[in-house]
Amino acid sequence: MSTLTLLRMQRLVCSAAAVALLASMSACQTTGPLQPAQNGAPAPAPLTPAEQQMRKDQDRFHNTVIGGVLTGALVGGGLAALVSAATGGSGKDVRNSAVAGAVVGGVVGGIDGYVTAKKEQNGRNEIRTLQAAAADVRQDNQKLQAFLDSSGSVLAEGKQRLAALQGDVAAKRISAEQANQARQREEQNIASMNNTLAQAKKTRDQYTQAAAQFSGPPANKRDLDAEITRMNKQVAQLEGNIVEYNKALAVSKA
Repeated sequence: MSTLTLLRMQRLVCSAAAVALLASMSACQTTGPLQPAQNGAPAPAPLTPAEQQMRKDQDRFHNTVIGGVLTGALVGGGLAALVSAATGGSGKDVRNSAVAGAVVGGVVGGIDGYVTAKKEQNGRNEIRTLQAAAADVRQDNQKLQAFLDSSGSVLAEGKQRLAALQGDVAAKRISAEQANQARQREEQNIASMNNTLAQAKKTRDQYTQAAAQFSGPPANKRDLDAEITRMNKQVAQLEGNIVEYNKALAVSKA
């Protein structure tokens, strides 16, 4: 391989890696801190430690293991195709390299690719493959539980603020406009929780679909099924917290 070819290949790989990095950074953006008020309105209160932690936990959970595998497949396939093209591969070679790279990256055909990747990574050993999949769900469960913990604290704080707000409005200590501005904080918190709920449901469904494709007797899939059941319970808990938060918000407006 000539020096010129190597340099071309390095430039292509670096460009692809940069694009992948930018894409991953964009995917991680979630509901941020409360924005400064406009038109001369008073600036909102700074985020509490619990609100700050909730947003950090939201970002962490959105980087799910299975989601990373899916993204890795696209990057892996693209890099493999670039390397093949840079080294003078034919059109057929480039296509084959893209497919091979996607399998190594983790995904060909979505969930099918995740299952294939787990099998390949574990030498197609059924027990090890199922254990590895269960470990993936367990890791995402831990991140989801962290979000539940911090968002639970935010819920408790929000309910207290909303109850006090209702009393202030009733006693005419603040205007209706001021009360609406104060509620924006709670609405942003609820939006953050809804955002994470959508990601949790998506992740749960992905793992459920993958589990259905793994072979083996039910006894071998016990740990994997247990982790998926745990995730489903966490999803239900988060749904309940959102309902409770929305109810407190509605009561404050009555």
